[in-house]
Amino acid sequence: MDQEKNLIYEDLSGLNKRDEIIRVAAKLFRNLGYIETSMKDIADRVGILKGSLYYHFSSKEELLNEVINKGIDLLLVIAQQVYKQYEQNPQERLKQLVKLHLLHLTNNNEYLVIATNQTDKLTLEHRENYIVKRDLYESLLRETLEEGIRADQFPPLDIKLTILAILGMCNWIVQWYKHDGPYSAEYITDYLSTLICDRMLAK
Repeated sequence: MDQEKNLIYEDLSGLNKRDEIIRVAAKLFRNLGYIETSMKDIADRVGILKGSLYYHFSSKEELLNEVINKGIDLLLVIAQQVYKQYEQNPQERLKQLVKLHLLHLTNNNEYLVIATNQTDKLTLEHRENYIVKRDLYESLLRETLEEGIRADQFPPLDIKLTILAILGMCNWIVQWYKHDGPYSAEYITDYLSTLICDRMLAK
């Protein structure tokens, strides 16, 4: 668990220029909006010329695609590790998946916020690639719920609606969570994972 959790906290010490650009773009897309953010805004914040930005990315859409993929790729990595670690216990696996999803949102929320509300700005090819990854992630939740029902760890559920409810509750955190707010990321993670897994889905 600790190994997967550590992946969530991004190590900024070894960022190369391309990674730095992606991180800055994510923050600007989050704070200003994708349409409102210009390539010059990003270049100025990174401290390079606008022309130098095009050495790394051919367009703002390509940069948006990199931002979105960074969020979903990391989420998939940690979710797949949790799935394997708790393969024999779907109830605990679901709780750990929910916890890691929440921790990911509170510590790298720019990336998944953009994935939540800006995928319509992607080209068709990029959008389809993202959907494949999103569906793969959701399949881990679906299989966990199905296995938990068969093992009598969860009550009979509408799997699709339950996944939508879990993701909706978790993803809404990006609308109100603040690093300097009254609730710590750890408290929110523990509270919501208990609410979802030990209360809402209690047998």
